[in-house]
Amino acid sequence: MTKGVPRVITVHDIIPIIMPEMVNPILIPYFQEVLNSINHHQDWVVCNSEYTKQEFCEYTGMPLERTFVTPLAATDRFYRVTDSARIDTARQRYGIPDGDYFLSLGTQLEPRKNLAHLIRCFLRLLSEQPNLNINLVLVGSQRFQSVETIDRLFPQFSSRVLFTGYVADEDLSAIYSGATAFIYPSLYEGFGLPLLEAMRCGTPVIASNTTSLPEVVGDAGILVDPKDEDALCQAMLDLLRDSHLVQELRQKGFARSQNFSWSKCAADTAKVYKRIVNHQ
Repeated sequence: MTKGVPRVITVHDIIPIIMPEMVNPILIPYFQEVLNSINHHQDWVVCNSEYTKQEFCEYTGMPLERTFVTPLAATDRFYRVTDSARIDTARQRYGIPDGDYFLSLGTQLEPRKNLAHLIRCFLRLLSEQPNLNINLVLVGSQRFQSVETIDRLFPQFSSRVLFTGYVADEDLSAIYSGATAFIYPSLYEGFGLPLLEAMRCGTPVIASNTTSLPEVVGDAGILVDPKDEDALCQAMLDLLRDSHLVQELRQKGFARSQNFSWSKCAADTAKVYKRIVNHQ
């Protein structure tokens, strides 16, 4: 570590400290070492959300006035795809059948993404509303026992939960755009970038009402307790039954996504560095 020289440290989250059971234990000592090295009177910190800033300052005792927030953004490669042929091509490439589908991103290897909860809620919704014609598409790595568990507990619905594996960036906009809604029930996020990606594509979002996610979504999506099965089931059902709500959230989500850009992030970050330099 550099001694005697002021540093600017970027903090995206403090998950290794707040939720150590959710990360590779090898990372925890290194992360703690970095936190311990921060000089509260000399260094400066840039965070990606107000939530991360508050959590970081509360845990470390870092003065709020030496900590800044520069929100992230989704890149311009995410946009609303209106060409149905392109959407169909992307669906075929990843084995997504015809019909409506809910979409989520994440990996079974990250428990904090809360995908097991999402799958339970989706299967419960199908069991309570057997006439619904909807699939759940999960983009990301898969554990085989996930499929085996679904087959064992809900054999009649096992074909309705689809794991695509890796999806190339150039196909993600089409996959987002074709979805009825993007669902992100994460237990903890420092920011929640996939929500902005979905909103840029005009896809309604359902997200957790915890950590940084309300900062990203605002009133442009449906926020639910990530541990409340009733709330998530109802949110999914509302979007399936209310076309006016779907259209409202498409418009609100896209409009809100325009408040976040990498040019704004860069400009805000430059202002922070200039302020720090002038303070010395």
